[in-house]
Amino acid sequence: MLNGIMARGRAWFSRVQSRKKRGHRRRQDAAGRRAMTITEIVGQDAQETFARRIAYLRKLDPLVFEELVLDAFQKRGWIVERNTRYSGDGGLDGKVYRDNHWIGIQCKRYRGAIQSAHVRLFARDLAKFGLYEGYFVHTGRTPQGIRHRYGNVILLSGRELVDFLTE
Repeated sequence: MLNGIMARGRAWFSRVQSRKKRGHRRRQDAAGRRAMTITEIVGQDAQETFARRIAYLRKLDPLVFEELVLDAFQKRGWIVERNTRYSGDGGLDGKVYRDNHWIGIQCKRYRGAIQSAHVRLFARDLAKFGLYEGYFVHTGRTPQGIRHRYGNVILLSGRELVDFLTE
C-alpha cells in the first residue's frame, strides 16, 4: 500500500512539474482536444473508421501523440508519471504504475513498418532504468517476427491502439 501512495505522489509531482512548462502544457491540452477528434472520426464501416483514425494518428505531432497515449493510460485508472523533459528518440516517454511496479512507455509515430532495432533499444532502456516491462506504442505496421510481445516489451498498435485511445 505504501508503494501505491508513493507512486501517486510521484505521478502528481510529475504532472505539476510538466504543467509548469508552457510547451508541455500546450501539448497536454492539445492531446485532450485530439482525443475528442479521434472519437468523432467515423467512416462508412468499421474498416474505414479504423483506417481514417490511424491515418489521423500518424499525422499528429509526435509529442502530442505521446501525451495522448499517457492520457489514455491515466483514463483507465493507471498511475502515470510524466517526464519533465521530452526525451526525443531514446529514453522513456513516461511510466505507468500497475500491480505494484512501474512499467515504461515508449511512443513512436510511424507511417510504415516499425524497426525491430527500436524495440530492442527500448528493451535495453527498460533494463537501464531498472524496469521489468514496458509498452512500445506505435502507429506503424508490426513485422511478423515481433507481433504482440517482444520479450518484456508489449506492443500496442493497430486496432488495439485505436480502441485503447477511443474507449
